[in-house]
Amino acid sequence: MFNFSNQLENLKSSLIGLVLLLASAIIGLIWVSIGLYSLAVKLLGDLWGPLALGGVFLLPIVIYLVIKSLPHNKAKRRQSLIDEAFSRSTVGSISNLIDNLSGVSPVLATVAAIVAGFMASRFPQYLPMFSQIVSSLGEEFKLHKVRRAESKVRKAKAEYERAATPTPPDVEPVVKRRRKKNDDPYAEM
Repeated sequence: MFNFSNQLENLKSSLIGLVLLLASAIIGLIWVSIGLYSLAVKLLGDLWGPLALGGVFLLPIVIYLVIKSLPHNKAKRRQSLIDEAFSRSTVGSISNLIDNLSGVSPVLATVAAIVAGFMASRFPQYLPMFSQIVSSLGEEFKLHKVRRAESKVRKAKAEYERAATPTPPDVEPVVKRRRKKNDDPYAEM
């Protein structure tokens, strides 16, 4: 049933492949580094070449640290963490639930809040999931209202085009006038 030696061979072959891949990557990086070093030394000299090469390698790290230390990122990150923690809490889940359903129906929002209160007291681990389900249901109700309004507009437009005023009786369409003139090609002879 379980072939231990076969499993061991598979593990050894995958480890050997991983080690060889890592070794070839290291060797390739070493060759690239040696080539860049010799090029930098030829172009900038014995002192400035290695310094410039080190600066080039450290430049992405410096850029990352500068961007991370900017104050607006800390405030945004802190606010997003606070919002996420609030939405995971019991009060936040119920608040989001009521906010999403209040535009649909106040009665539905009240019923959902009562059910959420019961769930918070008995099954608090399921409250965030229930809140997300009911929130998506509220969004679906809003989209359904929009779709229904769009279909009413399409129907009204189709009805208007169907009931558009016909051409007046004293004006003949161009197609009929041309047909009368071209019906008998020998009439002019």
